[in-house]
Amino acid sequence: MRVTRSPGLVVGDWPAGPETVAVLEAAGAVLAWDVLADDAVPAARVDDPERAAEWLWEVYGDAADGILGGAAEVDVPPAGDWRVRDACRVVAQLDWARAWWPASATAGVPALDPVVLEAERAVAVSTVEHLLDDRDAVTRALASVVSADHADPELSALAERVGALAEDYGVVLARAEARDRSAFALAAGGTAGRGGTTVFTGSSTVDWTLLPAGVVDAAAPAEWAVVRRQGVTLLEVSVSPGPAPGARLAARFGEVDVALDEVDGLGRITGSTRVPATVLLLPADRRVVTVYAPDFAVPVEPAPGAEARRAAVIAYARARVGSPGATLTERTAR
Repeated sequence: MRVTRSPGLVVGDWPAGPETVAVLEAAGAVLAWDVLADDAVPAARVDDPERAAEWLWEVYGDAADGILGGAAEVDVPPAGDWRVRDACRVVAQLDWARAWWPASATAGVPALDPVVLEAERAVAVSTVEHLLDDRDAVTRALASVVSADHADPELSALAERVGALAEDYGVVLARAEARDRSAFALAAGGTAGRGGTTVFTGSSTVDWTLLPAGVVDAAAPAEWAVVRRQGVTLLEVSVSPGPAPGARLAARFGEVDVALDEVDGLGRITGSTRVPATVLLLPADRRVVTVYAPDFAVPVEPAPGAEARRAAVIAYARARVGSPGATLTERTAR
């Protein structure tokens, strides 16, 4: 692995992202994996070599001496006890999944179970607690865990393990409650079926960086229409919900913003707003709708190659489901 030292100490090639990077912040350094590369050995940015020296060998083995000693290139031995490094990867992978997992009925990517995710993450955090900056990391991780009964033997074993961990740390786990999709409190009805003359229609890719994970279907496009109805020009937008809807959504079309605060008869999140007739004069390349969560991000132009990266992430997530090399959370997704 290449080691560069200007402007800072960097081990390996720092992955591009953000939707493909799994990160773990440790004492004196940050570790990063490119999830698509699926490499066991992370890149690292070392900002405090003295603190990182206490644990870097658990991630890089004997190569840690070269990393901290001025080498320009190091070889990480393939053989060794990599339990801590593997646990670091699990924590980083689950944090990535919590932020970027592309759950999609359209693409056949099932949603992750947050109960399993938080339990698996807490167990992994307990393995790497000594190298984290947060001395209360395990207690904080356990605070997000709820106890639940599982028929699956692997999930049952995880529940027992996290229960024992909670007992060791003096944390009382809350019981899991049945998830109620009715909490998605939008007005019923929507804009479908109101008649009128459709002037333009189209669809646009949803930019994941503008939305919390799981709010909308990660692979379904946002659909829009400009409609003339009773002498009024309207913009109508709809998007398919994901497994965790509820965030306040809006859409931008040209200079127009529309609140997506209704649900149509097909279960899609929708909204409509009156627009000036001049919207009909927009050139084709500006007839693009951008869906975003106003409390989360503001609309921006997508980064170059974003659509290809999203497709790669969806394919990656689909392959993780049921894969022996995936985290328990990923491989048991339903």
